[in-house]
Amino acid sequence: MPPGGLAQRRMQKRLCLTCLAFAEVEDDLCSVCGTRFDGSNSSIVSLLEMPNVTLRRRERITCNEEERIRRGYRLEMAYRFAPAESGHRVVKALVPGRLELQYAPSATILIVNHGWRARRVEGFLINLESGELVSESALENNHHQPLADRASVQRVKLCVQDTQNLLRLRVLEPSLREGEGRALVLYEASEGGAGVLRRLVEEPGALAEVAREALQLLHFDPETGKDLAKDEHRACYECLLSFSNQLVAHLLDRHRVCDFLRQLTDCQVEIQYGSRKREEHYRWLRGCTDRRSDLERTFLDTLYHGGYRLPDEAQRRISDPECIVDFFYKPNVCIFCDGPVHNEPEQQIRDEKVRRQLRVRGYRVVSIRYLEQVRQYPEVFGKV
Repeated sequence: MPPGGLAQRRMQKRLCLTCLAFAEVEDDLCSVCGTRFDGSNSSIVSLLEMPNVTLRRRERITCNEEERIRRGYRLEMAYRFAPAESGHRVVKALVPGRLELQYAPSATILIVNHGWRARRVEGFLINLESGELVSESALENNHHQPLADRASVQRVKLCVQDTQNLLRLRVLEPSLREGEGRALVLYEASEGGAGVLRRLVEEPGALAEVAREALQLLHFDPETGKDLAKDEHRACYECLLSFSNQLVAHLLDRHRVCDFLRQLTDCQVEIQYGSRKREEHYRWLRGCTDRRSDLERTFLDTLYHGGYRLPDEAQRRISDPECIVDFFYKPNVCIFCDGPVHNEPEQQIRDEKVRRQLRVRGYRVVSIRYLEQVRQYPEVFGKV
């Protein structure tokens, strides 16, 4: 129990019913889908955060636990993108006509426990002073309690928060479901993230590889779409069914996604740079390069035609230390294209001084002299 009870952990959040993002109660717009909030497309929930949880390993699943899951809690996931200098930290990409992707590093994941499914009233009765969970019958029967004690019992929904890398895929295919069924939200559960979701956005062919693997797991031939299952079925424990999705097992059908996945097997993911598409951004960057530097333009050509990730900015001015960076990748990667002029001893001394100061201030510095160096930094430029 924190000093003063649990009241300081109580909070209110607004949930967007369009995209399942969460926001502050006073916010007017959803930062993810742009919906203007009103009573029909959002809800305000009273939450109590539970930051400390103790777990005990169970060796096997019992029938009682299966029944508990069947009747169990109604859990809902919400999320929020991390703030940046302007707007939010998010990388947008597109599979034209099929998918819109939003990759958000360090997004906040909010898991809300609304209470037991079988109950008509949602939430939990908790004594915010003692931390005890109060049953409905105990509250109704204890009329002799002092008013002060009864006032400390509040109905809240429990929640936990975590920070993870997140990917939101919005389906643009008009033949698929409307509403919430048109978007998927994935997040990395591993500590610090494994970089898998980022690769789906930044590597043009990564999503196509995932689609081919998914078709194989669903017993389909990725090339022809032929059903390779030994027996006719909609879902099995080798493809879609699992212990955790028993409640929705009757809704699962592998045949419904076969055609859509086959369309993705030859797709190319294009990163969006603000309102510009990849080719438009490449032209814009090329127009911003130093007219005296052929290496800058050749470097850009190599990135663009090789399918690598393009810089976010060109000729970015940094005030401390005062310098102009040839190319910049958000949030902190500075690219310098060192042509022949940088071979002069005096220029090399100045370069080393500025770049040392940049590193001290948290920037990552990459010096490019030869185009072959692009392959040495796949974590910056991506992989082909």
